[in-house]
Amino acid sequence: MAHAEAVSPLSEHDVRRGVPVTTVATVASALDLPVATILDWLSISPRTWARRKQTGVLDVLESDRLARLTRLLRRAGRLLGGAAAARVWLTTPQPALQRRTPFAVAATEVGAESVFNLLGRIEHGVFS
Repeated sequence: MAHAEAVSPLSEHDVRRGVPVTTVATVASALDLPVATILDWLSISPRTWARRKQTGVLDVLESDRLARLTRLLRRAGRLLGGAAAARVWLTTPQPALQRRTPFAVAATEVGAESVFNLLGRIEHGVFS
C-alpha cells in the first residue's frame, strides 16, 4: 500500500501536459480506496477511463482534480501524522463539514477550500 508521502506533488506543468493514468492507482492505494471510487471522484466515466488508458494521460481538468486530491492527501498526512491517519480522517464524517467526509466534500473546488480551511484550523488548534 502506498503512503501519503509517496504520492508525488503535481506541478502546474504536470497538469497541463496530462498526469499519467498510473497516478490514479497510486492515489487509490494511498487512500486504500478502489480505483473506481477515485474515478467517480474525478468525474471520469468507465468509457472515458478506457480512452484515457489508451492515451496514457488524463486531460487537463482531470489532472487538475487529481492534483487537488494529492495536495489534500499530502497535507492531511503531514498534519495528522502519516498516511494511515490521513486516510482515516479523509474518509470519516466530520462535524465541521456537516457530517460529510473530507474526501466527499473536496470533490469540488469550493468544497476543497473548506477542507483545506478545516485542516488549517486543526493545524492552529482552532476546532469547530
